[in-house]
Amino acid sequence: MAEKESKYKAQMKYNRKNLVAFHIDFKPEVLEAFREKCKENGTTATTEIKKFVNEYIESH
Repeated sequence: MAEKESKYKAQMKYNRKNLVAFHIDFKPEVLEAFREKCKENGTTATTEIKKFVNEYIESH
């Protein structure tokens, strides 16, 4: 259990230093539909949003 807590603390320290949170508001039914489609396709909403952002940056 202590090892798991140590890994969590290390990950949180890394995240605070290297990542920035970006909040997006969605209508609940839109977010749920998106999550369902992602699940059907074997992916997650977070992964697909990150892919979109990277593709958008590269194409513009």
